[in-house]
Amino acid sequence: MILDKVKNLVMKQSSPVKSKNGSNRLMSFDLFYQLSYMSTIASAGVPRDQIFERSAELQCSSAEYFKRVELARKRLKYDYARACRAVGEPLEEEEVKGLLLRFSSSLISGEPEADFLVREAKARAEDYENEYGRHLESLKMWTDAYISLVLSAVLVVVIGIVSTMIWQIQTSLIVAMAFISVATTTVGVWLIWVVSPKESTILKWPGSDEQKLLNKLFKPTLIAVVVIGGAFMAMGQNLGTALLLIAVVVLPIGFIAMKDERKIVKRDAEIGTFLRSLGGVCTALGTTVNSALARLDLDAINVLRTTVKRLHTRLTAGIRSKLSWGIFIDETGSELAHRSVGMFYDAIEVGGSAGQAGQQAAFYADKVALLRARRRTVSMPFRWLCLTMHAAVVLILVFITEVIVAFGGMVGRAQEAMPSVSGAPSIASLSSFNLSGLDIMHNLVIPLVLVFTIANAITPSLAEGGSKYKILSNLGMTSAISGIALLALPMLAETLFESVAKF
Repeated sequence: MILDKVKNLVMKQSSPVKSKNGSNRLMSFDLFYQLSYMSTIASAGVPRDQIFERSAELQCSSAEYFKRVELARKRLKYDYARACRAVGEPLEEEEVKGLLLRFSSSLISGEPEADFLVREAKARAEDYENEYGRHLESLKMWTDAYISLVLSAVLVVVIGIVSTMIWQIQTSLIVAMAFISVATTTVGVWLIWVVSPKESTILKWPGSDEQKLLNKLFKPTLIAVVVIGGAFMAMGQNLGTALLLIAVVVLPIGFIAMKDERKIVKRDAEIGTFLRSLGGVCTALGTTVNSALARLDLDAINVLRTTVKRLHTRLTAGIRSKLSWGIFIDETGSELAHRSVGMFYDAIEVGGSAGQAGQQAAFYADKVALLRARRRTVSMPFRWLCLTMHAAVVLILVFITEVIVAFGGMVGRAQEAMPSVSGAPSIASLSSFNLSGLDIMHNLVIPLVLVFTIANAITPSLAEGGSKYKILSNLGMTSAISGIALLALPMLAETLFESVAKF
């Protein structure tokens, strides 16, 4: 009877996790953090109930399951071993299920929580590194596949355009070719999204100055883009001008996002070293964090120098430690800093060794930072390859279309100017040029250019991860390329055939 209540309780609590975190796509990343935090807190020697209570309060998807453990213990009066088993057995997430069942067995056997959690944290770190590496290998393969898919999509369209010169193809076939091109590109974007490692790099709230500025400017920028696009479409103006205006609007936002991203990358690389040094000084001198900060050579800190100096100033001025560290986290704008500093501060707050807490927090921060550095070796070349490919694809697509349209126009004018002779075949009967099909394909080129512009802006951001605002940087560049192509290439093709007509 009681077990049925627990199962019902677990089922009721399971839906928020999936809806809130998109079917637990961040579970692997969050579980690594969860175990690192729990091992750091447990090593401080805190009671069992505080380990579970603090773990349940973490802002990550895996913390939801420890909330259920707390709920089962408080409402159903279970001990922690039985609560872990009751919550873990019905779960579908194998990683969390295995962890809770192992934790239950460890608690029943009498093994100290700290020993179990430290062992699990190390094992999870290795598993996460291996899993991340597998994702990167898949990402390498599928980035190459994405380039091939987009080029294949363009080839399909080019074949359709050239086919109008050879045979009278049906309208449905022309539309089908364009649809195949769009579908192929969409599948490529989806595949990159699926194989990319899922992780949080920036704070969930605006923290750094750049993030606050982005949060203020994003909605006005989005409205401006919609207004510009809608106005040009309603007036029937050249879409190339609209794309150039959109590029001018979104590029500053994208530049700010990329600037913030570069700063966060440098801060993430240094946060582990800072926490390790701070914890070591605290342990060596047997003093508080504020006193240890005073003994550190702050000028020796590179990227975090200004932020750490501000932290020291706040602590010296008597501002509460938790508030001071919270402001420090906001100034970094980094989710990794938020998590690593959080486990370091909480361990010290409950009376743990600053040196040990600094070592464990630094291990977590350095591991994640190094894995992200490996990811950038894949994503950054792919980003520039996508932009280069986009320029080539749009140039080929627009130029070939304009050249064939101009040539078709010359053929049409020749048909009109040719005098008709009774009994003689007309030029139309000798030519297989499909002028109506060419007009349809010419009208479909603009939507295809828009699809490629958006897809080639989104895909590099998915591969790289990080802030969603970085898409605007790529969108600004792809829009500028597409806009220039739509404005310049038709004039170039017209000039080319005017010079030919003179001869």
